[in-house]
Amino acid sequence: MQDWSVPLIVAASAFLLVLLWRVRPLVDWGRRGGGQAMKQAMARVESATDDAARAIALCDAADLSVTRGRSLYLRALRADPRSVEVVQRAVARLSRRPRALESLLWRHLGSVPWTEAREASRASLEALRVLYEGPLRNAVRARAMAHARDVLS
Repeated sequence: MQDWSVPLIVAASAFLLVLLWRVRPLVDWGRRGGGQAMKQAMARVESATDDAARAIALCDAADLSVTRGRSLYLRALRADPRSVEVVQRAVARLSRRPRALESLLWRHLGSVPWTEAREASRASLEALRVLYEGPLRNAVRARAMAHARDVLS
């Protein structure tokens, strides 16, 4: 074996390990029953009688989903845009993915007049303020979100 091939093998192995670590949430590594639970949750979504029940069922399905959580929370917010609980559940679940959460919250704020969904809009604005003060680091936007939240009070 030549001298240059050992570092190349080490680097390639490290790259593959990092790649596997990054895609591990997307792959079902032998978890049993996850598909069945997701089917039951989606059946509850289809059989929901009103928008509030549909939104809660969509949140339950989003909690079970590894890859479709963001889109299911968006559907839940569209089903019941006035629900503070849906906003709080989305914030709790997507807090590790600040860009996805930011996009979801902005879509929620843009989809319904703030005066019609005052409490849910306040919760979205507060979550955006926390995001901009924390992981997204934008003090100007954080202050703007705080002012907008205060106006809705």
